Amino acid sequence: MATTQRPNPPPAEPVKWPLSARILRRLSRSPDGQDYAGGTQVHVGGHALDFILETVPGFLEMIRGKTVLDYGCGRGDQVLAMKKAGAKYVVGYDPFPKFPKDFPAAVEFRADLPRHKFDVVLSSSSFEHLADPVAEFMRMRDLTGGRLVITWAEPWYSHNGSHMGFFTRVPWVNLLFPERSVFLVRTLYRQDGARRYEEAGLGGAVNRMTVARFDKIIAENKGPMTVEFSRNYATKGLPLVTAIPVLRELLTSACTCVLAAPPDRAADGQPGADQ
Repeated sequence: MATTQRPNPPPAEPVKWPLSARILRRLSRSPDGQDYAGGTQVHVGGHALDFILETVPGFLEMIRGKTVLDYGCGRGDQVLAMKKAGAKYVVGYDPFPKFPKDFPAAVEFRADLPRHKFDVVLSSSSFEHLADPVAEFMRMRDLTGGRLVITWAEPWYSHNGSHMGFFTRVPWVNLLFPERSVFLVRTLYRQDGARRYEEAGLGGAVNRMTVARFDKIIAENKGPMTVEFSRNYATKGLPLVTAIPVLRELLTSACTCVLAAPPDRAADGQPGADQ
């Protein structure tokens, strides 16, 4: 069971920090400034589907006229965008609700898991944050009546795998600096008591998901589903690096997998009716 940690104030004298923490502090933005923009801030509103359209071929055709579950929908921008793009009915699920108050018909937001299968289940930019990715993948799989689409960015060993880009532009900060030093500096920007990457606040915690681990989770738990599409997207579009084992981990910026359910697993019921 998760426990609530009492916020800890940042150390009053950074000069007593380890040398590595003091170096990282020098390489980070002012605590008085705004967060550096990241994917969550950029892919909103009219740009909510940009990342998905860049990484999932034929996505709009896939959802048009279909029932869709956005698994880990966050603030719901993608849900609204998918309905506008032609989806029949869209449900946004997130156990940490930050849902909009106003939304159109045939759109639903919920903090509990639905029971019906959907034509399309989408997990976008959330797989690297799941505390138990195997269990969550299996839940997504069991809710899929057509296609399961998983697309996510910044594997653990990638240049921004730490997800600390809101305060420092240093690449591979989780590889170059000890975890303790990273989180000492982080206290200047977030006072939530986190000391490990897995504890780094709502939406910021990461599960150290690597490319290899993601591939293994899919291969070992897909059950009767078949992989229709799988691709690792290289940082800056660099050629060949995603085919070389070590470089694949360091220079993959995004991973996508589309799985298809067997014909006897068609979507059932009517979303919105399983309250």
